[in-house]
Amino acid sequence: DLLWRFSMRRRRRRSRAVLKVKQGVRYEQSCELKVNYYRKKKESHLLDLCQEQDEEDRKNRKHALAEMKETTKRRKIEKKNDIPLTLGGVRMHLRPRSCTVSIAVPGSILQRAQSRELKTLLAGQIGRAAAICEIDEIVVYGEPAIESTRLARILEYLETPQYLRKTLCPVHTDLGAVGILPPLDAPHHVRATEPSRYREGVVTNSSENTFHVDVGIPSGDLCCTSGNKSQPKKGTRITIDMQAQKPVAPSKPRTQLGLYWGYQTRIAVSLNEVLHHMPNSIPRYDLVIATSEKGQSIQTNSFSLPPFHNLIVLFGGVDGLEANPGHDLDKYSLWLNVCPNQGSRTIRTEEAVLLAMAKLQPHIVSSS
Repeated sequence: DLLWRFSMRRRRRRSRAVLKVKQGVRYEQSCELKVNYYRKKKESHLLDLCQEQDEEDRKNRKHALAEMKETTKRRKIEKKNDIPLTLGGVRMHLRPRSCTVSIAVPGSILQRAQSRELKTLLAGQIGRAAAICEIDEIVVYGEPAIESTRLARILEYLETPQYLRKTLCPVHTDLGAVGILPPLDAPHHVRATEPSRYREGVVTNSSENTFHVDVGIPSGDLCCTSGNKSQPKKGTRITIDMQAQKPVAPSKPRTQLGLYWGYQTRIAVSLNEVLHHMPNSIPRYDLVIATSEKGQSIQTNSFSLPPFHNLIVLFGGVDGLEANPGHDLDKYSLWLNVCPNQGSRTIRTEEAVLLAMAKLQPHIVSSS
């Protein structure tokens, strides 16, 4: 009996040891399976990361190649026209631009400003928006005439290069707070030591065949010959070709090199005069766009501008374009709502100018 019990005890111990060994083997196998699973998962993740990195490297190489081609092309233009790749920190267009873009804003918007400084800041916002969006002409229309004249005077001051303001912009009460305005820093506001193919200047002295022009360079006035053209009068602002040292049309930098060369400012009594009673130097508008919250949405996929040469965008005052005496839907080519999902009840004119022109800019480039 004792012998039998001893043998049974040994048998149970042996079975327990065998069971533990089997359990250990199973545990090791399960651990190995888990390790293999996570290893494969990590390898696949690393493979995805490598593929993403390769794709990003390909995009970077493609972008760098495009930049290299663009730089080479710009250097050829620089060598041919003796101009820098960037002018005043502004990158130049490679494509000359023959079309013009104009905006019309009411002078009554200054009535909302309660002080001279606030009126000046409001005018400065419109001037900055015009320079950023490359507007070629700003028309100030409507009553009262005092506010329209003030707005036009401040816009002209902003557009004038700094070295010409003392001569072309005499002291006036409307310009008493222009010191708080940020500069336009447009391409035609060239620094004194900065190379440029074209420069803005003012005639300081005029004789029979020659005249002297102040173009803001350290060497002093530039002596130019009039040739067969009429002699410019003293105090006249002109555009000078620095290579040929002769006056050219103000639109020449835009039509030849694609440079934005500032905006012109004019005053009109009404909307009818804005569209139909223009000076002889200004071409007729072949595309007239009116902005209103009642117009067609600009955010549709099917929206596009028709081809044009001279575009004008009309902006209204506090009560919109509908409140103007010369308002007529038949006069407008397009009636657009540039911000259909606005969160505010009203959009101020200075805000609407920047908002509308920023949204229209890609359509203008593709249609002009």
